[in-house]
This record gives sequence, C-alpha cells and structure tokens, in this order.
Amino acid sequence: MAGLYVHVPFCAQACSYCDFHFTTRLRDRDRMVEAICLELVGALKHWTEARFTTLYFGGGTPSVIGAAAIRRIAEVAFRHADWALEEWTVEANPEDLSPEALKELQAAGVGRLSIGVQSFEADVLGWMRRIHSVDRAERAIMDAADAGFNHVSVDLMYGLPMGKPGRWERDLEKACGLPVDHLSCYILTAEPRTLYGHQLASGDLVPPPDESVLKEYALLCDTARSAGFEHYEVSNLCRPGGRSRHNSAYWNGTPYLGVGPGAHSFKGHSRWWNARSNAAYLRVAEKGQFDEQRTSEQLTDSNRFNEALITGLRRIEGVDPSWLRGATGLALEDQSELTALLADGDCEWVEQRLRIPESRWPMGDAITARLMV
Repeated sequence: MAGLYVHVPFCAQACSYCDFHFTTRLRDRDRMVEAICLELVGALKHWTEARFTTLYFGGGTPSVIGAAAIRRIAEVAFRHADWALEEWTVEANPEDLSPEALKELQAAGVGRLSIGVQSFEADVLGWMRRIHSVDRAERAIMDAADAGFNHVSVDLMYGLPMGKPGRWERDLEKACGLPVDHLSCYILTAEPRTLYGHQLASGDLVPPPDESVLKEYALLCDTARSAGFEHYEVSNLCRPGGRSRHNSAYWNGTPYLGVGPGAHSFKGHSRWWNARSNAAYLRVAEKGQFDEQRTSEQLTDSNRFNEALITGLRRIEGVDPSWLRGATGLALEDQSELTALLADGDCEWVEQRLRIPESRWPMGDAITARLMV
C-alpha cells in the first residue's frame, strides 16, 4: 500500500500566513504540468512493487490549474502504476469551484475536496489576503454537495491576532451547519518569511495570548463533538466515514511518493525531497534528470522511533509500543520521562497504546519531545 502526493506550486495570490512552496506567476502552468508528468513516469518505475490506494493534489492551490490539467497528471499516474484507488483528494479554493469546474472534477474521478475557507468573516479574509468572499465560500460548499461530492473538507484557522469577539464560535457554527464531513482546524503560526511574520517582528501585530488560543481549542472540541465530529488527529475532525485516508497514511508510516517542486517522499528507511524551486525543477525536467535537484537521507532506528512518536501521538489511537520495538529495536517503556508524563496526565495508556489525551494535544509537541530518543 502506498500514497501519491502531487504538489502544484501555484496560487492566485500570496496569503499573509503561508510558507508553503508556491508562486503567483502562473505563466508556467502548462510547462509544470508536463514536467510533473515526466517525473511521475520516471519515479513510478521504482515503485513497481507498490499498490497505490490514495491520490492527493496539494499545493499551492491545485484548483488554479483547472480540472483538465489535474486529470492529465492523474491519467499518467494511473497508467504507470498499480492502483486500488480508495480516495482521490484535490485541494481547492472557493473561487475556483464553479458548478462547471465541480462537474469536471467529478467526471475525472475526484471523490474528495479540501476547500481552503479559513474563515467565514470578511474582515478576517481581508487580513489573510484571501480572494474569495464569505458568500463565495458558502456557495462553493453547497455547490460541491449539489454536484454529488460526499466527502468535503473545510480548512479553518484559529489563534488569530485579529477578528471581532466571538469570531471563532461563529466560524465553527457555520462550518458545522454546512454539508461537510471533515474539518481541518489549524492554530495560526508565524513563519518568518510571511507577511504575518513580518508584522509580528515589526510590532505591528501582537500574537494572541496562549490562554485565548487554548479557549478556542476547547471550543473547537466541544462544538465539533456536539455536531457529530470525531477528533481523530490534533488538527483534523470528521463525521463518520470522513477521515482523510491519505493523511492518515502519513501518520501511520505508510510509504508515499511525492512529485512536483518541494514534494517529499518516504519509503522504508529512505526519505527524499525535491528542491523548492520551480525554475530548477523545470530545468531538470527538460533533461529528464530529476535527481539533480533532489536531496535524500537514510533514516536510523532512532529517526524512525522519533518520527513514529511525532506522527502517532498526534492521533487519537496513539502509538503501539510493541510495533515500535519491532520496527526500531527501541522500547518506548524505557524512556525516562514516561512515568512523569503518565502521572501528570500528559499521556495515558488506552488498549495497550500510548496516547496524549485530547485536552493536552495543544501541548503535544513539547510532550512528544520528552519521549524522543
């Protein structure tokens, strides 16, 4: 079993908080599509033993290249690999999801949409530099449901330095009242190379206090639970049957191939990634020498142990110590901080698996670091 991730490095506009690899220069879209197809053909020759079950188009904003280009890349992937497709997700912004575009995506075989709403409040969208309006976001979700998409995910953000009182509560109530079966809710973090990072560094904005962010997290847990959502990963919640299979595979340690500028791949004890440069990617594509811009590393048992903790303790299932020991030769029970974390309620044993309780997930990185080799 394996997953395929396609990174589409284009956006119509740069958002104030985003540090993912993208460009707003859209003139190279057609060249990039063909370059990704070339990389796919070469890369999949080394995955002949794998059966792919999930396909995910991320970015950037994949929807800006249009359904025909998405279909073109997917057809190459389907033709050159063994598939038992369970889930095909495309990230999209509301402004790209016209009824016609939705029909084209569904006709291509896309079964799941991840829509970058971020907020249902106009002043917040303006500060984020999002192009869509509140009405357009709602309309895109309703149109997706009308088009027959049963799996629709909405991205939302909290822990913002601005917004009217009660903004987060209203966003959650709005999202939970729409025909979506998945929510991805992220605490806003300040990356140095973003507008938000510069605003904090210059003193133009002040980050919200931790107490405020924790209150918003608690509101997320309570509101989503009341609406029938399962909180299955620190930032992801779903209604029955709505879990993201592709992202769950990342957290389970399933191998995955990533293509496109900046994309990462993982298999066995190896990890490799493409350079975050469209220009470099297009240059090597002309020669068919994609290895020239790749970086790779071999994972030690300690690396694998730590990464299993980082991904596993983000999930409601937690981690299986017997699997960890078998895969890495290292025993979770031997970690010196474990007893104290259990006594303080930062970790708990549930069905012979170690997990972080939902109430402590916002502190999960610090808790996990105390257990790492």
